[in-house]
Amino acid sequence: MKKVIILAAISLFFVPSAFAAGTLTLSVTTTGLSVYGAKSGVTITVGDPGVILIGKTSTGVGVGMSSADAGYSVETQHKNGTKAFGSSFDSTSIYTKDVTAGTADDTTLTTAVDSFGTGWTTM
Repeated sequence: MKKVIILAAISLFFVPSAFAAGTLTLSVTTTGLSVYGAKSGVTITVGDPGVILIGKTSTGVGVGMSSADAGYSVETQHKNGTKAFGSSFDSTSIYTKDVTAGTADDTTLTTAVDSFGTGWTTM
């Protein structure tokens, strides 16, 4: 449940036109991090005006995301968990996928409408 709440909280802070293109690959070895955002062309330095904390993950929770001017997709997974959770800019659903505990899901996230295809189901 904690993973779903974190995913939902992170998703609420995303505004597609407000962040630069980029991809953050899901990692279960680097967890408990903060995700910051800024307008395109701005170098992110924590504490600077215009740099916004998008969300934080709990200890043991990894996050992966892909963003572009056209949209975003985001995925989260606990390093000891057996499920990954994800959502995207164009979906009202939260998707879930069975994974092996301790192994990061290898989904290549895109900002396309079908970001969560094979292996993913809606909750």
